[in-house]
Amino acid sequence: MSRLVSLAASVDSRPTLEQVDEMLTELRLMPRDQAVIRLIDDLLEYRTAAVAA
Repeated sequence: MSRLVSLAASVDSRPTLEQVDEMLTELRLMPRDQAVIRLIDDLLEYRTAAVAA
């Protein structure tokens, strides 16, 4: 979890696609609970919107 926190803390305002991908990689290594699933869903939604823009 500390790597994920470090990644999130390094984001200035809006994360880049590379930062989002790094966070998703870290989340995929974690046990699946509701919080992790929600974070993955939110990041995937953000990523989709960023690519479409």
